[in-house]
Parts: sequence; structure tokens; C-alpha cells
Amino acid sequence: MTVVPPVLVLILAGGKSGALHALGRIRTASALPYGGKYRVIDFTLSNCVHSGLTRIAILTQYAPWSLNGHIGIGRAWDLDRRDGGVRLLQPYVRQSETNWYRGTADALVQNRNVIRDAQARHILVLSGDLVYTMDYGELIRWHEEREAALTLVTTRAPSHEPERYGYVREDGAGRVTALVEKPKRPGGETISAAIYLFRAADLCVRLERPESPVDLVGDVILPMISEGARVCAFPHRGYWRDIGTIGSYYDANMDLVRPVPPLNLYDPDWLIYTPSEDRCPAVIGRGAEVRQCLISHGARVEGAVRHSILFPGVHVGAGAVVEESIVMHDARVESGARLKRAIVDKRVAIGQGASLGSDEDTPNVEFPRDLGGRLSVVGKGAVIPAGARVGSNTLIEIGVTERDYPGLKIPAGSVIRPGGRSAT
Repeated sequence: MTVVPPVLVLILAGGKSGALHALGRIRTASALPYGGKYRVIDFTLSNCVHSGLTRIAILTQYAPWSLNGHIGIGRAWDLDRRDGGVRLLQPYVRQSETNWYRGTADALVQNRNVIRDAQARHILVLSGDLVYTMDYGELIRWHEEREAALTLVTTRAPSHEPERYGYVREDGAGRVTALVEKPKRPGGETISAAIYLFRAADLCVRLERPESPVDLVGDVILPMISEGARVCAFPHRGYWRDIGTIGSYYDANMDLVRPVPPLNLYDPDWLIYTPSEDRCPAVIGRGAEVRQCLISHGARVEGAVRHSILFPGVHVGAGAVVEESIVMHDARVESGARLKRAIVDKRVAIGQGASLGSDEDTPNVEFPRDLGGRLSVVGKGAVIPAGARVGSNTLIEIGVTERDYPGLKIPAGSVIRPGGRSAT
């Protein structure tokens, strides 16, 4: 653990991610289950604790119930403490106005009293929907050595979806000269990792401006760069994943079942903390086959599970086959059923002999950008009827029942909704 100067951590965890569809409709992306036992925000919180940062505020807004219940009083991260600890900040009624957070900067503006009362030297603003490990102490030292007004963390640009990232340009001394937000084409090899360390005094001045900034990048960071403030870049060389789309969330989970995972969950000096459920040990039946998987406690496997992740309480019946899939808490895959390249939310029931997924790669009829690559999603509490044949790239919405299906053969690229409002 690194000794650091007074730092207030603000975690932005209130955004709605429409690109996650059924996975993000009932929860913010920060609360998404990940890796068999975690939530996505566990990585940000664990990084803070390992870095010696224990004054943390989580700014929530959209569908906060799942996240609030997960965080509780912060006991899992040793943040239920008298000095510091974790606070959950939501929009609330004031004497003169009532506002939802209009954007990332506005969320900070509406909590200026928290920032002022902290009397911190630096403000670390983090995103709660990233999966990565990082010692923020190194970032803070870098920031102070360069006497920066702002240090933003950079990482390697991904090979796809350039419009989701901000591309960073810097001079040879590590000073940021430009930040190009969400271009249609890749803008270089380096992007912003959405991790920002501000000198507190500089941030407070920006938040107090009469034009009242709304977006942190557009209304605070870009003006700082254009006005010549000392903005530096800190390169992050380790693992970093944005899970804001179905494809990126799936890929981040599948990274964990590679022969050599790029993200090490087993480092005893950098454990990822999370509240643990009281469940019995996992059971692998006599006729079961399990290869290259993560199987959580309370799971029962009687069939075949390959290159997949099973969360607590999942049951895979005899003769069932689960391949390259993510199956969340208490879902049931009945005997003879088959899953391939599927994300199955909590308490889903896959009927006896049903199948989901195929080799056909017809894009989703309504969401071709988000559901391709033979990847299907089943929303929380949904049912797939016994004997059904559901093609790939299909979205089955939250709470769908057997009565909502137009038949037992569902073409690839379909959308199934409650009330039988389907698109094929």
C-alpha cells in the first residue's frame, strides 16, 4: 500500500448504458455481475483500498437499487469506518431546485459541498464501469512530480468502436496537447482510460463557473487543455476493459477463461473484494464434464460446461451442454438443453431440450450493431420453453414467459418481448 496525500475519490456510477439492453435495463453498468462472483464496481473499489484511498463517494442515479444493495455500508472493502469510508450520493430535493444529474460534470457540481468539506489536495474521478487493476499511488506521485492541474490516465486504443473513446495526443514530455472525443475513425494508438486526477483547487474553480458545466470532458477537461492548463498523461500498461456494450462485457468475462488470463484474479497482494454469499460448495456430478471454466459456489453441474462462467446457484442438468457462455445467479439449464455464446441473466429457466445459439450469424433485426457475432442475451427471470430452438444474435427481454413466443422455432436475430411483442 502506498502512502498518499489527502485525496477524495469520486466514482461516477449513475449512467444508463442503452447498449447493454436487457442486461442494463434494471441496473447501472457498475452493478453488472462479472467473473462468476464479482460486480464491475468491485475492481474500482478494490483498487482504491489497495492504494490507501478510503475517502470515497459513489455518485449514483440510474436504477441504483442493485448497486446500493451491493455496496451497503462498504464492509466488504473495509470501508465501514469512522474516518473516511464510502458514501452513496444520489440527486435529492433542495430548497431552490430539484435536478437529476444532467451529466458527469453536473454530478460534481451538485455535490460541491462534499468536495469542499473534504479539504482534499487532489480529487480522483473514476468511472465505475471499467474492469482493471491499478495502484493509484503511482498516479498520484506522477501527478505531484509534474505539478499538474490534471493528470489523465491513458491506455492502448482498442481495435474496434473508435467512436466510444477519447483519443489523446501528447508531446514528448507527457503533456497533453489534444483530446479528440469519440471520432468516427481511430485517432491514434492512445485513448483516455476515464481516470482523472485533478488538483482540487483547479477543479473547484471550474465547477464554480457561472455557465455550470454539464459534461466532465467537454466542459471541464477540453477547456483546460485549450486554455493551456498543465494537463499531463499517465500511461497505464496493465489490463483495462470498458464493459459498456454487450460485446465488450462478454469479451471481458471470456478473458478470465483463457489458458493464461490477462487479468490476474489470484494475486494475494491485490485481491478483488466483494460481498460473499453464504452458499454450499459447487457440486460436479458423476457424469459431468467441465473444461476451462469458472464455477462459483452453490452451482450444480450434471451436464457439460465448456469455456464458460457459472455464477452462484446455477444448475446445469444431465445431458445439458453450456459452451462459451455466461450464466448468472440461480439460472437453470434443464436436462438436454444447449447454450452456445449466450449471456443469461439471473433466475432464467432454459427448458428441457431447448437450445439457444447456432452457427448462423444473421445480425439482430433491431440491434444489428449490438448483437452480432453469434452472441445472444436472455434477460432476468425470462423463460425459454422446453424444446424451443432459438437462433443466435437473439435478444430475449426481461420477464419473457412461455406464452410470449410465437412458436418453438425462433430465427436468428430475433427479439422476444413480454406480451408476445416479438420481432423476427
